[in-house]
Amino acid sequence: MRQTSEAEQALLERYRRARPDGRVWRAGGNPLAGGSGHDSWRLEPYPVVFERARDIYKWDVDGRRYLDLWMGHGALLFGNAHPAVVAAVSRQMEQGQHLGGVHRLHFAWAERIRDYFPSCEQVRFTASGSEAAQLALRVARVATGRSRIVRVDGHFHGWFDDCLAHMLPAAAAGFNPGVEDHVGIIPPLDLAATEEELAVGDVAALILEPGGGSSGSLAWSAEHLSALRALCDRYGSLLIFDEVISGFRYHLGGVQAMSRVRPDLTLLAKIAAGGMPGALVGGCAELMSVFDSRRLIHSGTFNGCPITAAAALATLELIGDGEPLTRANQAAADLTRSINAAAEAAGVDVGAYAQSSIFHLVIGARARDLSISPGTAMVQLAAQHAPQHRLLRMALLLEGVDCHANHGWLSARHSRASLDEAANAFSRAFEHLRGIPAFTLNACHNAMQ
Repeated sequence: MRQTSEAEQALLERYRRARPDGRVWRAGGNPLAGGSGHDSWRLEPYPVVFERARDIYKWDVDGRRYLDLWMGHGALLFGNAHPAVVAAVSRQMEQGQHLGGVHRLHFAWAERIRDYFPSCEQVRFTASGSEAAQLALRVARVATGRSRIVRVDGHFHGWFDDCLAHMLPAAAAGFNPGVEDHVGIIPPLDLAATEEELAVGDVAALILEPGGGSSGSLAWSAEHLSALRALCDRYGSLLIFDEVISGFRYHLGGVQAMSRVRPDLTLLAKIAAGGMPGALVGGCAELMSVFDSRRLIHSGTFNGCPITAAAALATLELIGDGEPLTRANQAAADLTRSINAAAEAAGVDVGAYAQSSIFHLVIGARARDLSISPGTAMVQLAAQHAPQHRLLRMALLLEGVDCHANHGWLSARHSRASLDEAANAFSRAFEHLRGIPAFTLNACHNAMQ
């Protein structure tokens, strides 16, 4: 059992006093299975229960305000409840929230995606990114007549069996029996391992996050993506780019535009869906013809939902020429510098680095003399220090900032003043962490010697 220091116990007590009884669900116990609706929202003894959000702030049920560095898991490039998005959704609600068939916005949304992503000559809408990944794998299997999928370790494509195979014990996780036999996994940036898998000749598709896995905390390069394209062409496998995170955040045309590598299939969601529930699979017309032949069955009550389409079109109009992405990227770079300076001043072993408009938090890198940059070591450190990341999040919540335990997302709405507010909150949060051995830089150095 992990021992807790006095400083850690003091932090936990401060958090409990701030939320004395978890009163939202105290009558009859918590009705939410597992304590929340998403694994990363869980926090012991109680998660924060939010009431509302607007722009770059959100408020809990007790009226406390938090600077939002979560931004809907990266789905919000223009903050919460942007007036243009609210107006578009409201207009569509008056026209009908569910039209039960093909509607005008279906076409407008698909055409807008094609403008930015030429590889998406045709698209098929789904209700979530996880569904889009599962659908893309089916498209690949039907189109190629092959059964196996290869994915990259550390890259995330949702919670379906194929996408989590080899990440968790299959039987304990409730996966379909034998799913691991049909999914191969390769290390990041390992071309030799990739070719070994593809050369067998039974791989329908290679799927990866081209902007780096683990929310972008794993490295990527245009040269590597080009080499993967060549390998897939050589061995007859499809190349699937999961740009759910990187699409409209790294670049208006995603990583495929940055790298000039054209995938066979693309997955988009989050910003592409206007921060609403929705996603899509896109590809060339010939490949997407599997839907015409009815060889592939695909339904879904909320595929291309009119309300999501309205939000998506309003958001893509706001993006314009990409200037909002530039602002968000600069905000992430500025914030990481402030976080690192605050950590240095406090003497805590926390670091931050940016990937486009996403920032990543690392614990233990300084003690191990690692550079703060994308890489497998950073993901391993995050896994090793999972309890400490939860403590960091708890300390930030106490100081009025909400972000993921390992990452944060910036928007075009985060101003200089809000970044200063965040930097000050990190400084105060680090004071809560001083004295906790895993965070104390000198103690970490001594432990390594």
